[in-house]
Amino acid sequence: MKPYFFLIFLLTAVLITLSCKEEITKPEELPAGRRDYMWTRGTLQADKDGFQFFSGIWGSTPNDVWVVGDAATYVNKVWHYDGVKWSNYLLDQYAEPIRIWGVSSNEVWMVTTNSDIWKYDGAKWIKYYTEIPYGYSRIMYEDIYGYKNNLYAVGIAEKTDGDYTGIIAHYDGTKWEIIKTPQIKEYFFNVIFIDGGDILISGQSLLDTSESCRLYVLKNGSLSLMGKNRFTYFLGLLNKKCYVSVGSKVFEYVNGTLEERLTLPQNIYAGGIIGRSLKDFFCANSGWYLGHYNGTNIENLYFVDASIANGFIFEKEVFFILYNQGSAILHGKLN
Repeated sequence: MKPYFFLIFLLTAVLITLSCKEEITKPEELPAGRRDYMWTRGTLQADKDGFQFFSGIWGSTPNDVWVVGDAATYVNKVWHYDGVKWSNYLLDQYAEPIRIWGVSSNEVWMVTTNSDIWKYDGAKWIKYYTEIPYGYSRIMYEDIYGYKNNLYAVGIAEKTDGDYTGIIAHYDGTKWEIIKTPQIKEYFFNVIFIDGGDILISGQSLLDTSESCRLYVLKNGSLSLMGKNRFTYFLGLLNKKCYVSVGSKVFEYVNGTLEERLTLPQNIYAGGIIGRSLKDFFCANSGWYLGHYNGTNIENLYFVDASIANGFIFEKEVFFILYNQGSAILHGKLN
């Protein structure tokens, strides 16, 4: 079973075929997403000491799901689900995990806010890469995404005097390397792309109080600003297409431009694109609800009473990280 991601999801592509008479058939109509999920909710804590904030989730199948985040104690930072139960994984070195992404069950990557990138090889997690640019004291990675031999990680590099810059690292299948970009005093916190395509990066400026949110595109090694807004740029991959939501609008990224696809009701939609297609995605709704859009309307599916920190979607199962004075996992299964 192929996985589908949160901030970032895959679905079987619509095929346009030619008949024996070379007549082009109409693209297959995508079905409206179902809503008849059975929900379970629970916490993952090996002990009750201190804080816990899950922020990253990825899985190869519903029986192989990883959740990571920072916590007061190391026993609460990395968890794995085998389809029956959750188990905590004990790292052999200190780490502050924040996001995770894999290309297979035997190649899973985890970024941290203390400069390190970790790798899971199917048997063990190891600290794989640490590089801090000259003049800086640490890297706070915020996100990671990619494909076999082509992954990107984004975040900021900090100096001891408080100065900082947005940073991008790339893995080519052999090594990780920090991409040379101009100093940009902004936080990079989300990255997404189609394999071989342009890299979309969302960020935030702490210096611009009117339009603090940013959207960048990395193309052929060159980083350029694509947009500024007072609302967050949420990134999502639906049906192998890159989408950006900002405010109440959802855009598709097409050949360097944003083409509007949806306008959602402002009094309900609170942000996010987590799903399988433009007719089947989840989001945050006003009033602390998990919302769902099925191509026709947007509805409240589940009262989470929490922030939706992240999520991961499979064909018939969904997982969401919730946060409200502590982390919880919401697991949905289609009947």
